[in-house]
Amino acid sequence: MVNIVEKINNQFNNKYNYLKLLNVIYDLDQNTCIITFLFPYTIKDISEEDKKEIEKFLKEFFLLNAVLKIKYKKSFLDEKLIVADIIEFFTINKKGLIPYISIDNISSSYNDLDVNITIKLNQDVLDLIDDAELKMQIKSYLDNLYIANFNINFVENEETLPEEIVCEDILPTQTKAKRYEVKIIKKVLGGDIIPKPEYIKDNKKPKLSVILSGIMTNKNQKKFTIKKGKHAGEEKSLYTFNLNDNSGIIECVYFCSKTHEKDMEALDEGIMLLCVGDLKLGLNGKLTYYVKKITLSDLSENEVVDESTNNNDILKHKQVVFPDLLPRSSQSNLFDVKPQYNDFILKNNIVVFDIETTGLDPETCEITEIGAVKIDHGEITERFSSFAKPKSPIPIEVQKLTNITDEMVANAPKIEDVIIDFYEWTRGCVISGYNIIGFDLKFIKKVANKIGLQFDNTVIDTMIVVRQSNLRVTNYKLGTVVKALDLSLVDAHRAFNDAYATAQVLMELNKQKK
Repeated sequence: MVNIVEKINNQFNNKYNYLKLLNVIYDLDQNTCIITFLFPYTIKDISEEDKKEIEKFLKEFFLLNAVLKIKYKKSFLDEKLIVADIIEFFTINKKGLIPYISIDNISSSYNDLDVNITIKLNQDVLDLIDDAELKMQIKSYLDNLYIANFNINFVENEETLPEEIVCEDILPTQTKAKRYEVKIIKKVLGGDIIPKPEYIKDNKKPKLSVILSGIMTNKNQKKFTIKKGKHAGEEKSLYTFNLNDNSGIIECVYFCSKTHEKDMEALDEGIMLLCVGDLKLGLNGKLTYYVKKITLSDLSENEVVDESTNNNDILKHKQVVFPDLLPRSSQSNLFDVKPQYNDFILKNNIVVFDIETTGLDPETCEITEIGAVKIDHGEITERFSSFAKPKSPIPIEVQKLTNITDEMVANAPKIEDVIIDFYEWTRGCVISGYNIIGFDLKFIKKVANKIGLQFDNTVIDTMIVVRQSNLRVTNYKLGTVVKALDLSLVDAHRAFNDAYATAQVLMELNKQKK
């Protein structure tokens, strides 16, 4: 990609080294190319003579058959704008940290072009993030918006760090949420809890002081040392576990003080807990239950928890697939205009998936691989990928088609465990794929129904979207459609690669029309 500023400086011996490229907009309909440069507020203005010199060079260099317009924008260092852009950075790139970010805990000061940014964060968050990496990301984001030398600092927000969090219980009469009764067995930590929990499946948004109950699974402990502040050097424990009430599963986090260390160690997986906590977006951007109080409990004799997903396979499940984040694409230099999508892409979380199997019949054949990506606001942001071990050998002709061998799946998890993780990852999302209604969904639902899960997501089959579009193709195979849209598909018949290509097709066909 051409670096415009570098070319200008090479031509004019760094005469214009104070310029920074803000954006390039190439309008095909108007046959116009608009290039906008930033220049620092310390420079009074750019002379008309210099502007003409730059314009002449760019016209000769690019040989554009379009009208070239060049704009110059002075880069003012306004504290309110900088703080707003930092919050925008977290909103786009670090959703899990949004609950800890506000105007009140971001400050800036500057001297000429040197800008110091101070961000106050909860100490527990500081101990979990990669300081250096996050600083670099924020600096890079601001460098694209301003001409300045940014220095990012994180400090402890002591106001949010009480030793013991006091939580007022909410009364059942204060909410219309559907509840059920449980029996209190023994208080573990914190104060009393009203034994009227809500169903996990009914809680899909951040909310404070929520009472939930369920079976504890996937309990893990992580010890870390506080790096900064008045508690620097102290060791703390972070406990994570899942809570499952048979209507749904929620990831839980508990920051444990030394006084409750033995209490938490004594909790065994498979016991039923009653908890009070806050539902927030976790550091991974997923809705997470931050627990404050815990009590041992059991179902009331007069109450039965929602049985829609009641199955021992789910209660005993330990996570086997760990989705990872994919790097977001970033706008580069000349002619890299960010695509504009319609509301379907921008206002939905969409999971696009594909599977590989031992054959074509969902009644007799098995899944060997699931691959998927998640589309968030027009960006492919997450990947889900796992083999699954079939009960029978993979036929030789299928091995040749998919390049998946018996050796590759020998140590893979059971498909039932993979499906439970896939179910959790897709909750609240639109599900899509290529010809999934006629093939993939039949396999998925067969396994899901066996273990008591119901995929009730909205389904959009991308092949149907292609058929309803104006795309002219000789056939509707995925490879043909990808080629017609000038996209790429590497290693077809592998689940993740097919899912990624399908996601690109879906996004391409949902671009806003001019």
